[in-house]
Amino acid sequence: MPSDDVRVVLAVPTSWNWYFEPKRKGSIAWFAERAVRIAEGFHPGRGVDVFLYGESKEPEELTDSNYGDAGTEVIHTRLERGSLSEWIGDWAVRPNMDRGLFEDAAPASKVEERLGVGDAPWYGRPLPAVRAIGEWNAGHEGTTLVLFWLDRMTQAEEMARFIGRYDDDATFWQLFGDADDIHYSFWTRQGIHQGKVLPQLNFHIGRLWSKRAILRGFSRWAKNG
Repeated sequence: MPSDDVRVVLAVPTSWNWYFEPKRKGSIAWFAERAVRIAEGFHPGRGVDVFLYGESKEPEELTDSNYGDAGTEVIHTRLERGSLSEWIGDWAVRPNMDRGLFEDAAPASKVEERLGVGDAPWYGRPLPAVRAIGEWNAGHEGTTLVLFWLDRMTQAEEMARFIGRYDDDATFWQLFGDADDIHYSFWTRQGIHQGKVLPQLNFHIGRLWSKRAILRGFSRWAKNG
């Protein structure tokens, strides 16, 4: 059964360079700020666990198959309201993203150190992030709200199957993404996006959202749980 002890998780892809423009609506920083506000609404002072998933800096050297897809790296970070600016500087910007051919490199942010700079897009696959969150969350006694940004059409069925086998009494998966960037026909089949197939799974069709819109499915699930 859902409890009043709610912790918030945010999963974000690192696919496109514009995701790392913090003043841009729909950037990683933009969603991080909103996730913190949601967490604050449940428990003042509580932060957010953020999982970034993307192509490894050295994909040919990544041989660990535990997360299903060699070449995808999942990075677990912790975001607190008081350190939001610091977190954005570490994980939501790429100082060398637009560096000219003859310009000296700037000090790399943590995300550059882990995932590199490269030319967009740098695609990681989403299933490894879903599994990483599940493994990290295993055994948690409270309720977990997962806000998962999806920007790929791949692995939709695999993600749904994993979530369907997962603990549906204490974890709610709220996915979101643009209709053109996801497997729209799958996520809307039989009302999957509205929780009609898996009560613990909703999909907000659209990248941008309000707090009220993104929490609608969670509130309904918590009430009926």
